[in-house]
Amino acid sequence: MKDKVIIVTGGSSGIGKKIAEKFTAEGAIVIRSSKEKSTEENFIQTDVRDENSVKDLIQNTADRFGRIDVVVNSAGIYSQNQHDIPNLSIEEFDDSMNTNFRGIFLTTKYALPYLLKSRGNIINISSALGLVPEKESSIYCASKAAVNMFTKAVALNYADKGVRINAVCPGPIDTPMLNANIPQDEMADYLNANPMKRAGTTDEVANLALFLASDKASYITGSTYTVDGGESLK
Repeated sequence: MKDKVIIVTGGSSGIGKKIAEKFTAEGAIVIRSSKEKSTEENFIQTDVRDENSVKDLIQNTADRFGRIDVVVNSAGIYSQNQHDIPNLSIEEFDDSMNTNFRGIFLTTKYALPYLLKSRGNIINISSALGLVPEKESSIYCASKAAVNMFTKAVALNYADKGVRINAVCPGPIDTPMLNANIPQDEMADYLNANPMKRAGTTDEVANLALFLASDKASYITGSTYTVDGGESLK
């Protein structure tokens, strides 16, 4: 990873932050982005729902460093209040789909010309709920299923052009997002339903992302990897 230029969206907290830290520790030049502002070095404020914002992220990174080697799409939102479809607002539908799927489409669209030059790769942080349904999170599940199939189709298209694309599907991971969406008085029962009966750690997800981005995974593309304690096996 030394001196490779890596973009991590959603890099200010949770899984994205840990992935950025892991790549930095391996000697990479990591550009983190999120909707929130930051004065930290190598940070570019980006709204992945907005085409111009994503174009600026990609262009500014390429102009500054002359290359892009890896894009990690970690920006995403989760909601457990999507079971009442007749009363689900169009605004919530659009926010889920635009953040979780449109954002990945946009970064892929604008980063691919640079990744073709560097023979780089993309890692999409999807979800185990893109593989198995959760009745409370219908649009979230749909957005992540879209990510998984997009990953496979684009990987197939670019496999002979030297660009690899894979998806990581976490289950319940100990992050601010999980803690904000599962009430603390329900957390024990929620995690006990997982085959491994615990939440995963951001480090466990970041270790897989680091492997997939490395040359050790040079023959791996179009794959979806679960890091979910067996949640998707149920």
